[in-house]
Amino acid sequence: MIQDPPRSGDQRAVLSLVAVIVTIGATIWLGALSDEVPLLREAYGRWHGIGFVLLTSLVVATLAGALLHSFWARDAGRSIRLGWCNAALVLAYAAVVGLLAWYIGPEVSPDFGSGRGGGAKGAYVAWLIAVLPAFAVVACVGGLFPQVRASADEPDTAQAENADAQVPARRPGRFYQVVLVTAGICWALGALPFLLLVLVDIAM
Repeated sequence: MIQDPPRSGDQRAVLSLVAVIVTIGATIWLGALSDEVPLLREAYGRWHGIGFVLLTSLVVATLAGALLHSFWARDAGRSIRLGWCNAALVLAYAAVVGLLAWYIGPEVSPDFGSGRGGGAKGAYVAWLIAVLPAFAVVACVGGLFPQVRASADEPDTAQAENADAQVPARRPGRFYQVVLVTAGICWALGALPFLLLVLVDIAM
């Protein structure tokens, strides 16, 4: 397994902290703008407060994480191009979830119900918390940038040092694996509250 150089690890930690700070600051700023910008105001109303915060923070975290960690990725042996492909996939994912929340949100009560789980509002909040924040964390820590490994047409370092050693060639990992795995885990947790929301919407 390829390890990042120690200095690269320190740089990654600093950039991750900056990405978190930028994400928090930009999310607060967009929340304040929602009182003045009609589109943001409508989004805030349709997504509810929790949906607006989680969706805007995911978009900001993805962009900030991709921009900042691009400086670290090359030195750490990571692919900048594939990292931005992953960022595009996450933004597309955020658009899909945002579209679902855009149509589901207005059907959800603005207050939590008195029953177990908080009713439709509780299911809505649980669904968004399950399917969104994990991607923001991955983006902030540079997890969207996959490592570049020696391919079949590139000489392996171990083979170059010892011509007699038979080291199998390694292929680059699929760039979308981290996004696919994260999405699978998120929806495994968020499937039940989403199903409850759909059933409530059908009943209404």
